[in-house]
Amino acid sequence: MSKIVGIDLGTTFSVIAYLNDLGKPEIAPNFENNQKTLPSVVYIDGQSKKVQVGEKALNALATEPEKVVTAVKKHMENECVWSIKEGKFIDKNTSDVGDDEYTPAQISSLILKKLSEFNEGTNKVVVTVPAMFAESARRATADAVKIAGLELVDTINEPTAALLYYASIPDIDVSGKIMVFDLGGGTFDVSIAEVNNNNIEILTSRGDKNLGGHDFDTFIVSEMAKGYEKEKGKALSAQDQRKLLPIAEKIKKSLSFKQNTTEFIDGPDGPYEFSITREKFNELISLKVTQIKMLLEEALDSKELKLKPEDIDQILLVGGSTRIPEIINLITSVMGKAPVKGVNVDEAVALGAAIHAGLNTSSSNLSASQKKSLKDVKLSDVCNHYFGTGKLEWDAKLSKHYVVNDVLIPRDTKLPYSITKPYSTAYDGQEAIECQVTQSEHEETDMEFVNIINENTILSLPPNRPAGQPIEVTFTYDKSGRMNCEFTDINSGKKEIVELRPGSTLSPEEADLDFKIE
Repeated sequence: MSKIVGIDLGTTFSVIAYLNDLGKPEIAPNFENNQKTLPSVVYIDGQSKKVQVGEKALNALATEPEKVVTAVKKHMENECVWSIKEGKFIDKNTSDVGDDEYTPAQISSLILKKLSEFNEGTNKVVVTVPAMFAESARRATADAVKIAGLELVDTINEPTAALLYYASIPDIDVSGKIMVFDLGGGTFDVSIAEVNNNNIEILTSRGDKNLGGHDFDTFIVSEMAKGYEKEKGKALSAQDQRKLLPIAEKIKKSLSFKQNTTEFIDGPDGPYEFSITREKFNELISLKVTQIKMLLEEALDSKELKLKPEDIDQILLVGGSTRIPEIINLITSVMGKAPVKGVNVDEAVALGAAIHAGLNTSSSNLSASQKKSLKDVKLSDVCNHYFGTGKLEWDAKLSKHYVVNDVLIPRDTKLPYSITKPYSTAYDGQEAIECQVTQSEHEETDMEFVNIINENTILSLPPNRPAGQPIEVTFTYDKSGRMNCEFTDINSGKKEIVELRPGSTLSPEEADLDFKIE
């Protein structure tokens, strides 16, 4: 098989795709059961080093839930570890580091390693990430690829990958202003693009990295727990409730084509018959649906676009949770038109990632048909966060300096982009500048409301100089999401360079994970 591989590393399911000899993207199915999606579930036994991924791990929820990790993607940006002893994610800084604790990157690497087995010869990969993924989550994804023994060619935002796939389908005319509505297991993104044949220009993205179908499952589990306690007079433990997640997902899917459904669940006091209607399910998810509506409207009304629903020519669906009727109703109500249907929403992102992998492959490694299918594809993306740096300002009332966030690259800036901004030293004798880089989802000046993604780099300055010495800061952001930040003292020529999103920085020892996947 081709080694040109794209991977959708999902919260609930993951998928791997490749370009076939004709240059068309195809899913590489699981050789064990011929399924095209792999549950993003991992069973880990720290003592025996036994690991299972996918269906086998999902089945183990019923017997050893404390060893089964689900929805690891929701934790990729967090400083946490999965503790087999606790049976949950715990704060990395307060944990007792041992053989039974694993980072989100380590766990995700096991999913990637399993997926790579479906496509013989896989070594270089493009991996998709939510458009609103924070810097720390993107770096953890790169770490996961390295731990899996693979080489990361690039990451691509999930809505962008989906657009690449939709635009490649001969039977679907994708043109004009296109909205990609991506509601997966753990994240929600809505992106708007200008599409002209195979020329794709992303205009804006909005989303919530903590909103998806997994949340809907947990709402159903909570409802089952309430029903069980009311019927049996005994509460379900946290572990009992984790066992119910696969049943909750089954109920959610059933309610997408039925008005009501019933399942039997086990508990400490015997079985319980749980029934739920679609109306009740819609009530459970109503707050999340409202949040989705607000983000959809925010994307339309972004500062640069100021679009109305009628300005959107087509709405394309991505992610399994877009099958929920209430979600379709929301889109149709807000946009005044129904979304386009006809593709497998679980596969679109991985298939687009395979196309992006082809675009990032040397032409000498492509067949004539692959070159032909890719030659007219052009893609441009935007910055999905605000990036800035901390600067000192003077508070006359308190007679002291304080740090504010100064934005250099606004959200929705078309990539590639470079900006140089002048600053100056704040006080006499200043001998150092902290080369801070900040990231935020909103335009913030208060440092309390931004993420500082680089703060340990110091630019040393010559001593005994008066205040007001010129400093230049240059941020350069390329199409792949790689950003170089230069902090330069003009008079001395001294410079510090901060490179962000360079891929994994793990040492070989840190990247080694001695597990054999069954």
